[in-house]
Amino acid sequence: MISVEELQEYYPFNKIQFKFFPLLLKELEFFGVQKGEKLYAINRRAENTKYLTKGVIQVTTDKGREKTIKSTSLQSKYPIGDANKSNTMDAVVASTQATGFQINSTLLDHFLVWNDCYAKAAIDSPIRGHRKYEWVMGLLKSQSVQMLPQGNVGELFDVLESKPVSSGDEIISEGDPGDYCYILARGQAEVYKCGSNGEFKVADLGPGDLFGESALVSEEPRNASVRMSSDGLVMWLSGKTFGKLLKAHVVRWITAEETLEKITQGATLLDVRERDEFQQMGIQGCLNIPVNEIYSKLSTIDKSRTIITCSDMGSRCASAAFTLATKGYDVYALQGGINGLIRTLDRLA
Repeated sequence: MISVEELQEYYPFNKIQFKFFPLLLKELEFFGVQKGEKLYAINRRAENTKYLTKGVIQVTTDKGREKTIKSTSLQSKYPIGDANKSNTMDAVVASTQATGFQINSTLLDHFLVWNDCYAKAAIDSPIRGHRKYEWVMGLLKSQSVQMLPQGNVGELFDVLESKPVSSGDEIISEGDPGDYCYILARGQAEVYKCGSNGEFKVADLGPGDLFGESALVSEEPRNASVRMSSDGLVMWLSGKTFGKLLKAHVVRWITAEETLEKITQGATLLDVRERDEFQQMGIQGCLNIPVNEIYSKLSTIDKSRTIITCSDMGSRCASAAFTLATKGYDVYALQGGINGLIRTLDRLA
């Protein structure tokens, strides 16, 4: 383990405000390795930034340069390596054993941006004055924000607005048009959907959860209601800004020709139209899950395979692709819809 005071000795943690260290400590993973084990390997990318706390590490770069990192030296206060450099070096334990800690590189990079935004923000800024900042870590760890380029993270915090809410307040209502997405900064909320037997709860939300984004991606009415189950605070983002910062970087489009190639390589084609639409004109072997059922049917979608969403309109397949991307799927949205794919199949036949 490592204390808050000890963490301050490491770069770039020493650039971060002390008040945020408890959040970062919760994200650290500690490791122990034996002599000869590799922390990084050439041509093998890692996702974490690693630090040495005890032992000796021998580093050899892909250019043949060598250096020795000892836990007793000042050099150990800097990263052994990070995601950007992890595949350009062999980092091998040279001592009998070694210990250290690691943190997700993207999370650390994004948190540095947050720290800078907080430091520069006006006293009355919506991102200041919170009793707790777990919502920041929750937001930065969300898959959609993880996929943002580092340069866009600051823009996200710059445009956030906030408002206090009370228990029982309905933040979004099923069937309403989507104009904003929200981040729960404080308190608890519940997600409800309407069914044949009335309203039923489908999910719970806590600090850092992003919600309401699906309607912004699909440009269709809200597919669920979100109601506060306690007093709290929500941050909100306009649909226009959401499209610029999140949707544009999360949804990846793919052509019909590229889709067919990926299917031959094992990708799954996921038709997100309603079942009656799929029955009238569907592609054999295609998986059919309507877009408003994606969340509840995630367990039926193989996460080990590339997913390509399709519909007759780009909005629905984009919405499904966004949802799956934020859940960690390797996913694309099909350009041109089902008709475009069928025309391509006929042309190649």
